[in-house]
Amino acid sequence: MIQFEANKPQILSLKDSSEACIEGFYVLYETSDGRTLALPRPAAIKLNMLDPGPGEEISITKYRKSNEPAEWVVALTPRSEQIRAEQESAEESLAMKSICQMPKSPQSLGTGTYGPVPQVAPGSRKQRETIPWNVAFAEVVRFVTKALNESGEQWSEQSRQDLCSTVLIAAAKAGLLGVWER
Repeated sequence: MIQFEANKPQILSLKDSSEACIEGFYVLYETSDGRTLALPRPAAIKLNMLDPGPGEEISITKYRKSNEPAEWVVALTPRSEQIRAEQESAEESLAMKSICQMPKSPQSLGTGTYGPVPQVAPGSRKQRETIPWNVAFAEVVRFVTKALNESGEQWSEQSRQDLCSTVLIAAAKAGLLGVWER
């Protein structure tokens, strides 16, 4: 299990971030070198929003100021950012080549148009399955309530609602939520 010292970044890479498992208030990931990374849910949400690919180097830091709660910072390393930028540039270049090499048929030469411009698909590395909003809402409320009760934490009702909202907003921003299911 990887231990975090306050204010000291850890550089690591994950085997596959989509194969995480939930254990209590923590989300467990396997690193490329076989160790286990246990992150509290707020840090796991930040990691999932970053969406690191298998083997992609990331930096995780647990910032702490005196008696304040810890704040987690999850980011790609400069080397991983460079590799990701080069891949995205290559994908864009390939897409532009296919757009610029539109066929010039004899029928379209005199019309001033070569037909509709081909649409370029969004550059996403992987498509994730979405969960309907109402299903996600019920699961998040149930999980948060159960996890806090089992851990003995006594959060106010407002704090519980805030946590549920935060999880749902992060899931929506990450593209994990679909339309409301009737």
